[in-house]
Amino acid sequence: MKYLAIDASLGGTGIRDMYSGGYIDPKDLLLSPVISNYIQDWLHRYNEAHYDGFSDQQIVQELDLEGREIAYAVKAELVDVKMEYFSDAKMEKENID
Repeated sequence: MKYLAIDASLGGTGIRDMYSGGYIDPKDLLLSPVISNYIQDWLHRYNEAHYDGFSDQQIVQELDLEGREIAYAVKAELVDVKMEYFSDAKMEKENID
C-alpha cells in the first residue's frame, strides 16, 4: 500500500510519500495526463498565493478545495493507496477517505 499526500510545498511535485518524505513525480505513478496537468496548474497557482503571503483567504480556500479534489482523483486512479491532503497555507492535514 502506498501512503501519499497531496501538498503544494514550494519545490515539490504536489505528491509526497508520507513515510519517506520525498516527492513523487506524477508521471512515475502513471497518472493520467489530465490529472498530471491539473496538479501542475494547481501548484503554479498555489506558489503564486504563497509568494503573495497567502493574503487572499478566498484564493487559499479555493486552492485547498482543488487540492482535495486532486487527492480524490489520484486516489480513484491508483490501487491500494491511502491519501491525505496537506494545506500549506493553513498547515493542516486531512485524511481523504
